[in-house]
Amino acid sequence: MAAPPGFGNVNPRRLNRALGIAAVEALLATSQPRLFATIGELDWYARSHRHWIDDLSLRAGDRVLEVGCATGALTTYLAESGYRVTGLDRSNGMIRRARSDHPHLDLCFGDAASLPYDDDAFDAVVAASVINVVPDVKQVLSEMHRVCTPGGTISVLVPSTDFTEEDLDTLSETLGLTGFSEAALTKWHRGPAKMSASDLETLFRSVDLQPVVTRTYLDGMLIAASAHDRPI
Repeated sequence: MAAPPGFGNVNPRRLNRALGIAAVEALLATSQPRLFATIGELDWYARSHRHWIDDLSLRAGDRVLEVGCATGALTTYLAESGYRVTGLDRSNGMIRRARSDHPHLDLCFGDAASLPYDDDAFDAVVAASVINVVPDVKQVLSEMHRVCTPGGTISVLVPSTDFTEEDLDTLSETLGLTGFSEAALTKWHRGPAKMSASDLETLFRSVDLQPVVTRTYLDGMLIAASAHDRPI
């Protein structure tokens, strides 16, 4: 296919990615719930998040709170894995979409910095791509700590500072991504704030959560930090 006028020397892959990013940004501007629901169904996104949850080795029947559940993709996986799961998000639009798509789930509108639950209400509290974007990260993690039962698990997943543009190109090629899927991966890499293992360990220690275990996912694009609420 011939390149548009003025684009004769442009790398077709980079042009395709740029057009895809424009489509992602347009959807972000018009319907965030629709965008998040679409991204949640992408194979690379779903597999990386499910791998993270599986590595936590939670017990069947555990009460699990997902902070920042968006449109409920991961919440659904948690429920299907045998956990008693509650999803919370501060966006009414996200919760409306999640309830529409997943009417069987326990979903709640609320603020991560002031969780509407009693102390020790959950066996595990998880949050993906939340603590790297909230205004008061320590307060959010403190709240996750508060509502987690003694000996329970707290885990967060965020984009890693160690992941580079070169790593992004390699990952996209390895996964064989094109179009919207590649654009979503690129936007996620370039958009939100990132954290390092050291950042996460320091943050967890600041709210008396240790020892901290860190793992990377999606070829190093994501990093998770996990700890027990209190030493067992």
